[in-house]
Amino acid sequence: MSKSENGPRIGATDLMMLFTVLIWAVNISLVKYALRDFPPHAFNGIRLVLASGIYAAILASGRDGFRLGKADFWKVAGVSLLGVTLYQLCFIHGITRTTASTTSMIAPMTPVFIALLSSFFKMERISRAGWMGIAVSFAGFYGVIAGQTGGRLSFSGETFKGDIFILLANLLWAGYTVFSQPLLQRMSPVKLAGLTTIYGTAVYLPFAASDLSREGWWRASWQSWSLLVFSGVMAIVVGFIIWYRSVQKVGNTKTGIYSNLNPVFATIVAILFLGEKITTLQVGGMLVIFFGVWLTRSGYRLFGRSSAPSAPAASAPEFDRE
Repeated sequence: MSKSENGPRIGATDLMMLFTVLIWAVNISLVKYALRDFPPHAFNGIRLVLASGIYAAILASGRDGFRLGKADFWKVAGVSLLGVTLYQLCFIHGITRTTASTTSMIAPMTPVFIALLSSFFKMERISRAGWMGIAVSFAGFYGVIAGQTGGRLSFSGETFKGDIFILLANLLWAGYTVFSQPLLQRMSPVKLAGLTTIYGTAVYLPFAASDLSREGWWRASWQSWSLLVFSGVMAIVVGFIIWYRSVQKVGNTKTGIYSNLNPVFATIVAILFLGEKITTLQVGGMLVIFFGVWLTRSGYRLFGRSSAPSAPAASAPEFDRE
């Protein structure tokens, strides 16, 4: 590992990570814009099929291709259901109801869910500071969603339903992260991402059948078709591959730092590209979530106690988060 890649200077790997974060940040707003022309599940189904086709070509050209042992097949199928099928169902229902900026602000809740699931399945222990961080993060989430309605929370509005769908999507992604960890010890991240995308897409397509059968959606503007292709190719395939090559070169910790920039970039893009408005309460809520995540991961230092490292969070594939 060269000093330029893991030292104080900015190297090629750092630039690739920044490029990937920008892809995902832009993608949220592009999806929101393209849904003006496409039925939600039609858009999602087509971009997933496109990404699956690219991954199939990559795997077919590799050494071990699609081969899996029987035990691993069912495990991959299970995480595919969590991380692709169910995640995408919740994500697309959420993004059609809430704003792109709010979607990006809720995303940092994922490490909190990872910690909770890891504790529940006895993969790691949550410190006292960690529990404080979880509580703080949920308080920040309240600020983000309440900030959309001037501080008053409405449980019946479409926006609130969208926020809950996005929160559920983050929970599903956390489950995918935790249960993918053992698989990533036996296969490459690209292979796992490819197989889960292909399997998950196959189960997702029946949910998209109704939207795909609607008349006229294929006459969407060329701009919306371009955004669909960008989302399928750049966000789901290229961004993921670049991200994990970065993980291999500079490690999980340094790579993970860049994921914290995603909500900031995505919010800025939503304001500039979609003209979305955000409130002071929402910004404050996002900052509170960041503080809660820090407490969950590293706050044990405040009490002079050590904690087991959060292994599941380290190898979390991020490509489908947007």
